[in-house]
Order: sequence, then C-alpha cells, then structure tokens
Amino acid sequence: LIVLVLICFSTVAFGHMNECKQYKNGKFKIVDPEVGNSIITRKGSKQIEYGERSKLKLEFKVKWVNDCTYTLELKKVLENTNEIELPEGMILTIEIIETKENSYIQRSTSNLYDMVLESELFKIE
Repeated sequence: LIVLVLICFSTVAFGHMNECKQYKNGKFKIVDPEVGNSIITRKGSKQIEYGERSKLKLEFKVKWVNDCTYTLELKKVLENTNEIELPEGMILTIEIIETKENSYIQRSTSNLYDMVLESELFKIE
C-alpha cells in the first residue's frame, strides 16, 4: 500500500513538472482590474514585463530553480513614464502552483517583502 501511494504521488508530481515546462517561454497576459493588465514576454534567461496602466516596462534576468520555480532579478528599467520608484536588490521568486490548458497560476514572493501574491497568467503566444 505504501509503495502504491508513493508511485501515485511521484506520478502526479512529475506530471505537474512536465506541464510547467510549456510555460518557460512565451508571451503572457495578467488581467488585473485593480492595478491594470500586464504583458510578459519570456525567452530563455530574459523577461520583459510591461504594465499597461503604470506604463512601466522592465527587463528581468530569469533563473530557473527547477521546472516549476524561477527567480526574477531586475536588470533594466526600459520605460518609466510615471517615474515609479523601484526597490533596489529585489529578487522575486515565482512558483507555478497550477497549470491549465492555456494558463497557469503562480505564487510570487520577494526577498524584501513578506507579501505573497497569486495571479493567473494567460498564454497569448
């Protein structure tokens, strides 16, 4: 019985990790009526994120910790029309906690704040 439970658990965990791989690269959209929508383009070790309402465009260095977890480190501010102040030295850790057919749910944490955010990213390309 114990062996059967372990086999079932490893199959579910491995299946989730394989599903995460389809979201390593691509173009994504976060729909958020409170802070505005964001467009994210991720390819290899580079991610560009653009806030439609904030007019903030940032370039991040992406480092994959495992198939479902990665970190983002701010490399460049590409556009900051509203002169939003950004914290220095912040590293975001993103964990894909659920995958769906054309989207995934992520949990985001930071090395500077205790806040945990969850959001859904829809793959648009």
